[in-house]
Amino acid sequence: MKLIDIYNSLKEQYLDVIVLMKSGNFYITYNNDALILNYLLHYKKINGKVGFPLSALKTVENKLNEKEISYIVAQEKENLKQNNNYYIYLQKANENLIIDNMCANLLNKIKDKVAENFDNYKQIKEYIDEL
Repeated sequence: MKLIDIYNSLKEQYLDVIVLMKSGNFYITYNNDALILNYLLHYKKINGKVGFPLSALKTVENKLNEKEISYIVAQEKENLKQNNNYYIYLQKANENLIIDNMCANLLNKIKDKVAENFDNYKQIKEYIDEL
């Protein structure tokens, strides 16, 4: 059975809990759980998953405890920490992703306008400063 299949099986039981899966020298999580870790700890999300070294587990646990987000370390189910802020941070993570995409699109448009005419930079900057 693949790691993602084990993860999905656990997520069926723990919908509002971050599931951390040990894989070699790393912990890995997927999908919405990965989005939340990306948002809170700025871990890079690649192909729908986030991984971090075993040595970073305490940092992750401390952040999840601080934010009162339930989590489980897959090989240690007795370590389930029951809290209730999972969906709050999932919403914040999704909003942050939308903002990042909007800003990236806006930045590309600004670059195009400045490339068209260097004087556009001054107009854009003045407009932003007025906001």
